[in-house]
Amino acid sequence: MRKIFLITERRADYSRFQPILNLIESDPHLDYDLVVTGLHLKQENGYTIDEIKADGFKIFSTFEMFLESEDSGGAMVRAYAKAVKMVTYELEKSKPDLILSGFDIAANAAVTLAGAHMNIPVAHIQGGEVTGTIDESIRHAMSKFAHYHFAANKDACDRLVKMGEIPEHVFNVGCPSIDAILAVDDNQDVVEKFGLSMPYFLLIQHPVTSEINKSNKQIEITLEAIEQSSINALIILPNNDAGYSSIVKKIKNSNVKSVETLSIDDYVNLLRHSSGLIGNSSSGIHEAASFNVPVVNVGTRQQGRLRPKNVIDVGHDVKEIVSAIRQCEKIKKAETTFENPYGDGKSSTRIVELLKSLDIGDNIIQKRITY
Repeated sequence: MRKIFLITERRADYSRFQPILNLIESDPHLDYDLVVTGLHLKQENGYTIDEIKADGFKIFSTFEMFLESEDSGGAMVRAYAKAVKMVTYELEKSKPDLILSGFDIAANAAVTLAGAHMNIPVAHIQGGEVTGTIDESIRHAMSKFAHYHFAANKDACDRLVKMGEIPEHVFNVGCPSIDAILAVDDNQDVVEKFGLSMPYFLLIQHPVTSEINKSNKQIEITLEAIEQSSINALIILPNNDAGYSSIVKKIKNSNVKSVETLSIDDYVNLLRHSSGLIGNSSSGIHEAASFNVPVVNVGTRQQGRLRPKNVIDVGHDVKEIVSAIRQCEKIKKAETTFENPYGDGKSSTRIVELLKSLDIGDNIIQKRITY
């Protein structure tokens, strides 16, 4: 039986790991140790470790990662350093056969780095994607420390090979977030639950870590566009990347309804029935097309990422955003359908089969660039 080690820091990575964990639990050839940290342990972010427990997953251990409230790049680095240190102890206790890491989130970057140093094979989900901001640097760095790559599409696979990764260690499996959202039962009652009425839009605008000083003005512009459009909207507050506090302050001082966090089921159903998603969340790029929901992608946070045709790119300009919102309304009314290049809902099955069959011998630990 192979033991797989995973760590989750926030809903963004947990939602992708969830369908994989379900399959691992039911597979007689696999076991897992799951460490929970980061925003999952913060009351102000919903204490979402309770959701993990409610889903029935066994938690191997927890540790605090965000120990200060300062909103800065330095605080992000110190949290990352804490995760790097603490996860080494968890790996020593767990003694896993393989680490499954993912995406561009700090705790997952920490375990990828630690695994490579501790001679534990690492399989990384969603490498090779262009994402913009510091996220892209983190993602590519993780790929260089990982031994196997579970990419979301051919575009990402090709980029990983160009980065010098061994082609036979790169697998096109799709994105497991698509598995997670397609598994959620349709429930339109969620619209009324949050005091909304049809039609409505969702807004998620995270800080761009390379544009921290502009965060205040950027959200101001988006809120002005919402007001000028006279649309019914619900804002999901941003993550805690540097620059988030000014965004939160502006949102809470606006007249637009907002929530700090949402369960996966509530978010998926709100997205499914919305007229569009506004902002700069990767959910707009990865997931919205699966429900034929149009997206107003604002600014540079997702710059260069492979896009489905439901995505409308705009700058931080009120007129551009208003115009894109009107386009969304037309697209929704026309019941336009879109193909999602990030997966078909079967990614988790492919990943779990690979976890059982990958060579995890000493010969794959020492990496060497292919050119």
